[in-house]
Amino acid sequence: MQGIEANIGPDGQLDLTPEEAAGFDIVLAAPHSRLRKLDDQTERLLTALDNPAVRILAHPRGRITGSRAGIVADWDAVFDRAARRAVAIEIDGDPARQDIDYTLAGRALAAGCIFALDSDAHTTGQLAYAETAVAHARLAGIPSDQIVNCWTLDRLLGWVSEPVGECRDELYEKRPSASAKP
Repeated sequence: MQGIEANIGPDGQLDLTPEEAAGFDIVLAAPHSRLRKLDDQTERLLTALDNPAVRILAHPRGRITGSRAGIVADWDAVFDRAARRAVAIEIDGDPARQDIDYTLAGRALAAGCIFALDSDAHTTGQLAYAETAVAHARLAGIPSDQIVNCWTLDRLLGWVSEPVGECRDELYEKRPSASAKP
C-alpha cells in the first residue's frame, strides 16, 4: 500500500489535490501549522474530516511535550465526525507527542472511533515508539477490533477501498463493543 500524510491548512483544506490523493491507497491528514494558537480550530479539523480522501486524522492536536500544547478544539465534535465517517484517529507513540493520549483516546472510543497506532518513527531506532501507542490504546480500553493495524488484510483493504462519501451510519451503528481489549 502507498500512503501519504497531507497537511491540513488553516482553512481545513489539504495541501493535496483530489487527483494527487487518488494516486495513494491511504491519505492521512495532519495539522502542521497554527499549533501554538489559542483560537478554537474545530472547524479546521471538521473540514479536513469531510474530505473524501482522508482515512486517518494524524496527530490531531499537534502537541509536543514541553514545546507546544497543540490545537484547541471541541474534541467530542471532532471524534463524532470521525466516527460517522469511519476516519481513524491516530495514536502517535512518539514520547514527545503521545498524540492523542489515552484520555482523549477514551473520549474518541466513546464516540465510536476507529484508531491507527504508529511510532511516528523518523529513524529505525524510533520504531520502538509504537509500544507507547499500544500502551495508550490499552489504557483507553480500545478493543483490537477498532484498531486498523489489527485488522485482517481483507478488512483493511475493504476499508481503504470503500468510498467515504456521506456519513457511513451503517458502520457507526455497527461499531464493535468496547468489551474486548487489545
